[in-house]
Amino acid sequence: MAAKYVLEYDRTSLVNFRDFEFDAGSSHCYQWIDVKRFNISEPESDDRAILAALVDSIQFRDDYIGGGVDPKGTRHGPYWRNRIDSDKYDPADTATAVDLLKRWTTRCGNIPPALQDAIEKQVLDPIRRSTSRYILGKLDGSAVNDYGFIHTEFHELFLIDRVSNSTLLVVAADD
Repeated sequence: MAAKYVLEYDRTSLVNFRDFEFDAGSSHCYQWIDVKRFNISEPESDDRAILAALVDSIQFRDDYIGGGVDPKGTRHGPYWRNRIDSDKYDPADTATAVDLLKRWTTRCGNIPPALQDAIEKQVLDPIRRSTSRYILGKLDGSAVNDYGFIHTEFHELFLIDRVSNSTLLVVAADD
């Protein structure tokens, strides 16, 4: 089956750090986490076929700088979309994925309990439940688009949950 039929977009949620009250000495750091959920419509597909379907999806055409998803878009975050393929994602174990998110969130200082709860529910729990985890690897400078400088940090995880036949594309970044 063609890659575009392997995944069906379900919904998006956003954890915007600006929506939470931080203690003195800490800050929202203009950080946010965007989570896009897809259902796997072809469960027999291997992980690389699922990743290829993600990269081919319209929802992947998001510049993450306020423009949202552009069906004809050429950008994915700070990168040119055509410079990303399924081979650019590195397998990761649970600890590596969790550590990446926790390291990134500590840039802001003390995380408010309500924000920590939202991150646990929407990102960390799914990381732990996933049967496969992938992190977008380091791309060379030619992959960075003309707006790429806007994000100080841009982290992308792709989680596959074979039990629920679903995936999550998790983008953790700032603006």
